[in-house]
Amino acid sequence: MSVPPSGPHDGAPSSPAPAAGPVPGGWPPSGWPSDRRGAPVTAAAAPAGPSGQGVPAGWPGRTPGPRTAPDWEPGRFHWGDAVVVLAYAGLMLFGLGLPLAMLLGLVPGDLAAFDLVRDGFTVNMVSYAILTALVLIVAWRPLVTSLRVFRTGTWWKILLLPAVWFTCILVNVLVLSLIGEAQTSANQAALEEMSAQAPPVLMILMTVVGAPLVEEYLFRHLLVGKLSRWVNVWVCAVVSMLAFTLLHFLGTGGQFDLVETVPYLTLAIAITVTYILMGRSFGYAVLLHMVNNGIAIAMLYLVAPLLPDVLPEPTAPAAALSPLLALLG
Repeated sequence: MSVPPSGPHDGAPSSPAPAAGPVPGGWPPSGWPSDRRGAPVTAAAAPAGPSGQGVPAGWPGRTPGPRTAPDWEPGRFHWGDAVVVLAYAGLMLFGLGLPLAMLLGLVPGDLAAFDLVRDGFTVNMVSYAILTALVLIVAWRPLVTSLRVFRTGTWWKILLLPAVWFTCILVNVLVLSLIGEAQTSANQAALEEMSAQAPPVLMILMTVVGAPLVEEYLFRHLLVGKLSRWVNVWVCAVVSMLAFTLLHFLGTGGQFDLVETVPYLTLAIAITVTYILMGRSFGYAVLLHMVNNGIAIAMLYLVAPLLPDVLPEPTAPAAALSPLLALLG
């Protein structure tokens, strides 16, 4: 093993050590790093840090370094994102889920025999099954990685999930009481009708698992998380909120009352702001949406059947639960 030379004059005798003697006044005690008898004491220069100013990290005068981004950053757009967006547009916006369900033999090929509620649920289930699989294939890694948000402040972040839902309910009731009577949107009415005919397990899988995962991927992970690399994050947030709200009125042909949009806009604001404040955690936004839809579905299946015994005769159970079910998005 070779040993590097000790200096430019390798092999030359080293200079003799200074003779021991009394330490002049004001000098540090013997043995300290700055103990250099016979020469003035000078402070050792600190190694230059990232700021290049030679000031140790944390000391006054040190220029702050760049912010450390969380390790669940959404990253850049890639081909997988385009695949999911195109699949969503084809299945949900252009109605390709219907011919696909017909091709699979899951709904009648004759439109005259098509049941809008039962077969409509089947078409939606097929569409969300495909989209959920695509999102998991394309974005399983950022989904799992973003759950590291729970490494700190675990309990308050868990408690925040139902707290956001409860806050949305309070805001909904307050706003709707000020601007007019709550109205049932076409989207909400369709979901209530589907829940009466569809198998509960499939209904829960679609509304509590599939829909939150797909919608949060599109409206938060892409529209806010990734797009904000080029556009101001709050501009992206506004676009995301409006797109999410209007999505739930696609089937109306533009015929809807603005009052009906309040619950969806409230939910969009809550999830989007929470997503940004949580460091753009895709997983946290999905969980927040799942909790919201899960509570609404639980009300629909567990509470609504009990209401006819306690409500006045003309009052429908779903109407009594309207403020709670309106957030089913």
